[in-house]
Amino acid sequence: MKYHTTLSKRGLMKLLGLGENTGAMGIVSSLYRDLDEVKASPVAERKLPGWIKEVDKPTVEIDWNMMKRFDSSNIMLTNGFAQAVGPENAMKSGGHAVARGTKTILENEPGFTLRDKALVAGGWATSLLTMEHAFLGPGITVPFKMSGIPDDLDYPRYEGTPEENTQMIRAAAKLYGAASVGVVELDENTRKLFYVNDAWPWDGRKWEFEDVDKAYEDKNKKVIPYKAKWVIVYTIRMSPPSLATAPAALATAASASAYSRGTSVQLHLQQFINRLGYQCLADGNMGTSGNSPGFGVLAGLGELSRLNRMISPRWGPLVRVFKVITDLPLAPTKPIDAGIFRFCRICKKCAEVCPSNALSMETEPSWEVQGAWNNPGVKAYYEKAPNCLSHWLKLGGHDCGICLASCCFSKQEGSFIHDLVRQIVATTPAFNKMFRKLDADPGYGKDPEAWWNLNLPSYGYDSKQGS
Repeated sequence: MKYHTTLSKRGLMKLLGLGENTGAMGIVSSLYRDLDEVKASPVAERKLPGWIKEVDKPTVEIDWNMMKRFDSSNIMLTNGFAQAVGPENAMKSGGHAVARGTKTILENEPGFTLRDKALVAGGWATSLLTMEHAFLGPGITVPFKMSGIPDDLDYPRYEGTPEENTQMIRAAAKLYGAASVGVVELDENTRKLFYVNDAWPWDGRKWEFEDVDKAYEDKNKKVIPYKAKWVIVYTIRMSPPSLATAPAALATAASASAYSRGTSVQLHLQQFINRLGYQCLADGNMGTSGNSPGFGVLAGLGELSRLNRMISPRWGPLVRVFKVITDLPLAPTKPIDAGIFRFCRICKKCAEVCPSNALSMETEPSWEVQGAWNNPGVKAYYEKAPNCLSHWLKLGGHDCGICLASCCFSKQEGSFIHDLVRQIVATTPAFNKMFRKLDADPGYGKDPEAWWNLNLPSYGYDSKQGS
């Protein structure tokens, strides 16, 4: 068989960012012999089930003229909470969270014990280690020559059509651990999803777009070249059994570990794309450069929901959404219609069980925002974010997660009936009210002590891959 590239397996390993790891070498050798096989791999194709439609516009209405780039100081976890409730109340709530966190450990409270909280800390480790220096990469890539080609490569940078490149990126990202992958092209509208300033390390540095050849950062700004106009968006799954213990700390551990695995995929993609001869820029996997779920909706990885978050048609809201920016030419993927946003109109389950009344109970979405923490321009179910964060702090500083676990689309047992319901919801909305009534399982509040005795698969979920 004749291969299209002359790259050795060792060279392919270097391009994939897997170094000299012998175990990984064996895996890659059994999967791919060159980059053309990476692109031709079945996991590189976007295979949507027939009941999911590709559409030209998302199922949620967007008014790009109304939308502006968002000031990240209004985010709850930066300065938004203090602005909403007042600095004194914010300090008081923070103090309560610390005190309660210690108290639950000392009293061995189920769901908030020392081992539960240690699991949360372990989950965050990789993500937190890379956040501050994520933009240009952690320094593990080979320095570029002026031509943009790494010094240790003996061939020119990789060239492929945008369609081929998107297939290649999807295959690589899934090898690294992504569940689903899409692409959004940046233009005068989609750039509005980037924040005005970086939400980490909350030092006020601006996100800027400039007509320069290479990205750079200084003490005042992080600069994305206009030529880097493709956003690779990918999801990482969270463990359903762990989220089912919400609002226990184990639910936070599921979220935290997903962020760290998202970081791992980010680092691999940066190394891979850099070695191909292109730039790959990131924000540290906490969404500090902009609205990651918004990019996920535009890329067709899910739909916006009553949660005001993205819901995947296969995994519901039990995913975290991440992104990197590149100048590798890519073919954008289209938004989807799986009936999710339409189902949210009649469901209201998440809003009904929300302990802080943060979620909207209105039947129809609205253009009206709830406060400075919302960015206008989307006809959505805007949430009262200060209510949500206040409840987190009452729990001792952990996520709540009840809304995610309770969602009807969080049912992931893989049984025939759940897959059938998803198909009917997507195609026949007349049955939506009936399906909502049939969903009697709250989905949360499961015994956190029993979780430690579960024989869970790796990462706490089955390994079936999605589109």
